[in-house]
Order: sequence, then C-alpha cells, then structure tokens
Amino acid sequence: MPRTPAASSGGAAGQRMRAIDTLLADRGQLFQALFLSAPIPKALVELDGHILVANPMLCALTGRTADELAGRHVDLFAHPDDPPVADLGLVPAANEPADLDPHLMLDGERRLRRSDSTELWVVQSHELVRHNNGVAQFVVLSLVDVTDRRRAEDDLVRRAFTDPLTGLPNRRALTDRLRHAVALSRRRGLHVGLVHLNIDRFKAVNDSLGHEAGDLLLSQVADRLRWSTRVEDTAVRLGADEFLVVAEDVEDLDGLRALADRLLAVLDEPFLVHDRELTLSASVGLTLGSDTTPDDLLRQAQSALTRAKADGSRARIEVHEGALSRDDVDALQLETDLKHALDNEELRLFYQPIVHLADETLLGYEALVRWEHPTRGLLPPAAFLDAAENNRLTSKLGAWVLHRACTDAAAWPDDLRVHVNVSARHLAEEGFSELVAEALALSGLAPHRLELEITESTALFAAEATLHSVAVVTDQGVTLALDDFGTGYSAITALHRLPIHTVKIDRSFVADVVTEPSTAALVQGLLQLGRGMGLQVIAEGIEDLDQAAWLLDHGCAMAQGYAFGRPAPLPSPAAVFIGEMTDAPAEDVAGELLPAELETPALPQQRSAPTLRQTDLDDTGAFATGPLSDEHGDPED
Repeated sequence: MPRTPAASSGGAAGQRMRAIDTLLADRGQLFQALFLSAPIPKALVELDGHILVANPMLCALTGRTADELAGRHVDLFAHPDDPPVADLGLVPAANEPADLDPHLMLDGERRLRRSDSTELWVVQSHELVRHNNGVAQFVVLSLVDVTDRRRAEDDLVRRAFTDPLTGLPNRRALTDRLRHAVALSRRRGLHVGLVHLNIDRFKAVNDSLGHEAGDLLLSQVADRLRWSTRVEDTAVRLGADEFLVVAEDVEDLDGLRALADRLLAVLDEPFLVHDRELTLSASVGLTLGSDTTPDDLLRQAQSALTRAKADGSRARIEVHEGALSRDDVDALQLETDLKHALDNEELRLFYQPIVHLADETLLGYEALVRWEHPTRGLLPPAAFLDAAENNRLTSKLGAWVLHRACTDAAAWPDDLRVHVNVSARHLAEEGFSELVAEALALSGLAPHRLELEITESTALFAAEATLHSVAVVTDQGVTLALDDFGTGYSAITALHRLPIHTVKIDRSFVADVVTEPSTAALVQGLLQLGRGMGLQVIAEGIEDLDQAAWLLDHGCAMAQGYAFGRPAPLPSPAAVFIGEMTDAPAEDVAGELLPAELETPALPQQRSAPTLRQTDLDDTGAFATGPLSDEHGDPED
C-alpha cells in the first residue's frame, strides 16, 4: 500500500532526528576529525591565549610541531617589529568575555614570525565555542596564509614608487615622504631641508658616450647619494639628471649646507664608466622650512637650483632667499666678495717657520693663506674657506697659493724649503701636475725645495687621477708630506699608497705628550714608524720647552709651532740672510709674527700647560681646497 505524503514527511523527519542524535553522541570525535583535517591552519586556544591543540596545517605554517605549540601563548607568533598588542587598545565585542586575550582579537591581515624567523602574512579570524549554558569555553583561531598575495601587492607598490633605473624612490613616492617629513618636523620643532641636485653637463655624457653609459653613470650617482645620506634622509630621483634629498630633523641652514657639501664631495671622486674615468659636478638648490606645504618647499628648492644654473657656472650652491637669516645673508655676501678677492689682490700668504729641533736652525716655512678683506680686515682661513667651497673656488685659490709660494721661496737662501697644502680635489684635477711644473718654471724655484702637504684621507682614498698627478710631480723632484699624521684611518696604509717623503705629527698629540702617558706612547710609536721607513718627521704645534725637550729626547728632528714662530708676513731676503749669518733664533728670523695688539710670546719658557688666546684658536691653519672639512689646520696656523 503506497505511503501518503504525510507519512513520507514524518518518516524523513524521524530519520533526521536519529542522525542528529548520533552526531551529538559522537560530537567529540566528529569535531576532532573536522579540526585535524581542515585545510586551513587552526588552533584551539584558551581564553587567556594559551594554545590547547594545533592542527597539522598550523604546524606547517609556523614551522613548529603540535607538542611545541601546546601550552604556548599565541604571542609566540607575533612579529618583533610590530607594536605591542597591549598598546592597540583592543576591547572584546559585546557578546565576548571581558577576559579574552587581545591577541585573539587581532582579526584581519597581520604579520607573523615563523620558527626560522622568516616573515609571513595571514588573515586571522576567531570564533568562540561555548558550553550548552552559553558560557565561553575556548576559541577556534584560524590563520589563512596570504604571503604570496601580499608580496605581489608590495612588489606592485614598490614598482609604482621606485625609479627602475636607480632603485631610488621616484617623484610619486616623494609626495608621501615629504608630507610625512613636514608633519614630523612640526611636532619636533625642527626643519625639513631639501637638497635639489642637477648633474652639470650630463647631456654631453649622453651625446659622447651614449645613453647606456649615461644610465650607468646615473646609477652610480644614485648609489653614492644613497650611501652618503643619513638613515632618516631620503634620496629621490626626480627624473633625467635631477635628484633630490629630503633631510629630516635639520636644526639650521648650516646643517643643510654641511649635507650639501658632503654630497658634492662624494660626487667629486671620479666615476668609472666603460673603463673610462669621468669627473662630475652638480649644481644645487637648498631650502629649509617647517611651517610650509610640501609643494611650496619643492618650488623653493627648484627656484634655488634655477639660480644656481642661471649664469652657466658649474657646481654652484644657491639657497632659497626665504630660508636665509641675517648671518646667512652675511655669508652669501662674503662668498660674493671672495670671487673678486683674487682680481683685487686681496689675498696674502703668511709663513710659519719649520726648524731643526736641536738648535732651532731654520729649515723652511709653511705657506698659509690670509684674506685682507676691504671692510672686515685680515681674515684667517676659517672665516672664508667655507665661502670658497660653496663657490667651488678652492682650486683657483690653490693655484694662486702655489704660484705665490714658489715665487716667494725662490728669493730665499737655497737651503730653505716651502711647504704648500694641497687638497684631494685639487690634486685629482686634470692639469695639476702641469700647474706645479708651471709654478716652478715661472718662479725659478728648484723642485726639491717645494714640498706638497696632503692629509691621510687624501692618501687613503686617492683615485687613479690623484696617483698619476703625484707620480708626475714627484718625478720632477717635488716631495710629498703627510699632514696630521696619525689622526686618520690608517697611517701605514697611507704611507704605502703614495711616495711620502715627510710626515707631520698632528698638534693634538703633541699638546698632551708630556702629561698623558698614552699619548706619549702613541707619539713615540709614530716617531719610530717614521724613522723606520726612512721618512723625515716634523712635530707640529710645539708650544713650550717641555714638549720640545721630550720630542728631542725621543728622536724627533724637526719642529713647528708657536714656540718657534707664529704665521707672519713674508720676511725679506735680507732679514733671512742676516738672521742666518748672525745665528739669530728662528723666531727672530721669521720676522714680525702678529700685529702689535697680539704680542708674540718669548721663546720657549718652562710652564705647566700652554696658554692660547681665543683669537689664536679661531685661526684654523693651512689653506685647503675641498673637501675642506677633511683638512683641519693647526690652531697656530
């Protein structure tokens, strides 16, 4: 007899009820089977965040076994670079227990750390499991791996905000970076600085060597900018041959200028492109601000760069006028005045004697530049070398010093030598060896009476052009002295790179040689090193008899310092000759050392500690030609 619809419906309902009863009877085994075989990484977690059990997929995801995970807190997965979860202020939902661990509430995309410390991205979710009475029992935590998708997205973002040639952030990335920097500067009460660089005559490189060489050159420029900026700064390629550096937390314009100078000094070193050495320069626009918009800062930097390139000059730095203080305006005026100093014959050479330490016999002089400013009076190097650097006039000034020193020295007795300071940049420039030869020929000075002084950093990082120039001038008979010996990176390496004839022990060591045993040991070692390599050794900065006696006792033959004469205008040939004939002290032979208001102290006197006037400390010493910050003169200079 056929079943009626009502009977069929009742039978189906009964079957469903019997199936539910069966499932409920075996729900523990069923839940375990579904949990362990789930294709998604899952864990049963106590409300306080401690793991009860993890399924195989979660073990594979995290790189840990089920036994290693059991009993551990879920913060085991947290990425160390993420902020502490307690600081996020997470609160449970209305239907969740108040004591639910905040790590379980981090639903959404987050970073995790595997057991091997590698990083992965997951989408996290959690679900409460309750008792029959509704009380929360534990949490099912699910983690879906989305690392591949996240990396693909990051790669797309990186491509969109990165210059493909140089790897630097591009103009699109600059907007966000600059907006962040401006907001940060307002909170910290500091400034944002922009250094806008344009490579000079880059089109000529492309036209002569081709675009492939031009691209290689731009990549090398980008690398140097990247390595030469602070961690908080950002170097950006704006396009073509233009770059921009966003400098955060800049206190004043001097700090921004220092950054610009460092970048230009880095670009001064020759570039190697297809086995050819190329020398570059860059024009620079600077601006500084905090209470302004990113677009205004960019316009100001562009305006300053336009002025830097307006007259067709190279390697010029211009500052946006709105970023200048009264002192900055004075500095710019000084830079303008310096351009005319050579034409107006305002530069002077002062000379400081170098003597034999045993009997104070005069051996020669070191040439030191001064500027007789028409309104500011006699200026020491510290007052105008930065201005020379900013205008890239250092090589021109260096050539003037070399010619004048050779001309002056040619009138001295034949046994006196002249020391002239030369910088890394000037030494590496094309035509330097010809400049030396010309100065010697025009003056009639014998080559062996000229000694060129360089610093340790110049010797250590000399490019091929520098090594070539040195080889040419030393083949002519000119000698080479290593100044500030012992203060640089590696004295021994510096001595091996170039044909050094003389080393000058820096005054910072000499000042403490009597009172500090550690300094005394260091100086003794430098003296032994110099003598062992067959070099002449000069101690700089000797101020009293105690220092002179110690150095003489330990084998130092030559000396320079206030004790034997301060820098002074050129003594006449007659004065030098009379001094030699009458065996006068070297200080007298050196002539009038300072104006009347700064009386020269007597010859070395016994005293416990040297004393210097503040005006002496302001006078920084030997003329240098960029990077000027790497060549510190002695205070007595």
